[in-house]
Amino acid sequence: MDPNPSTISELESELQKSFSALHELDERGALPRELKALLALAPPDGASVHVSLRQRDTGRQLRTSGPFQSWAPRACGAWVIYEVAQGLGGLSGPQPRTIEGSGNPLLDFISALDHVEKDPHLHFVSLKWFRDTYLPKRGYDWANDPDLPRQMVHEAAEAEMILTSKVPNPKTPEFPVTTIQLNRSHPKVQRMLESLAPKPAPAPSVPAAEPKAEETEPAAESSDESSASPKKTRRKGSAGEGPREKPVKA
Repeated sequence: MDPNPSTISELESELQKSFSALHELDERGALPRELKALLALAPPDGASVHVSLRQRDTGRQLRTSGPFQSWAPRACGAWVIYEVAQGLGGLSGPQPRTIEGSGNPLLDFISALDHVEKDPHLHFVSLKWFRDTYLPKRGYDWANDPDLPRQMVHEAAEAEMILTSKVPNPKTPEFPVTTIQLNRSHPKVQRMLESLAPKPAPAPSVPAAEPKAEETEPAAESSDESSASPKKTRRKGSAGEGPREKPVKA
């Protein structure tokens, strides 16, 4: 861990690395007995861990670009979230989550929002959390730009590709949470989601059956051949003949 992180974002990143290293340290016998209880906070196999530092009273996330000194243990709290990366089921050991971008930031934005909306544990998606925390931690390079995610949210909202609303904040009712969701009836959103859908595997080609040769009956033997066969002749006095009568002289 960097002993001197300079920003809140760097501190969150170092905390995530520390949580991810707990299992490895324990397997090597390098985790002190006094710290073994921290294994309960280590990410499960095939999952990644995300740390979000927030104000304890309001639940607001600390500005990620803010100085490290913004973190005050008495006034702040740490939110620890675990997420299973797609396609990593069955693999052992903590796996880093890496998402290869499509090269189109808007398509990545729509894909990420579609993914997080399907999380059964989330009743709504906070715009600020999605923009400032979730997108960068998905691994998109462009999401680390401090201005591009904000610009994309603005342009997508102007084009009505996303919808925003307010939901009550039970901790601070005077500060409702701004939520974000896809406008799935928008034609452009529909086209993007269709392009992201997995393509069905092509059906295996079946070779055409070869036509069967027609069976023909063997030609009948010609009568000439049958007539050419030698004839059996009876010999005189052969067995089975009756006695021959002699002529009577007058």
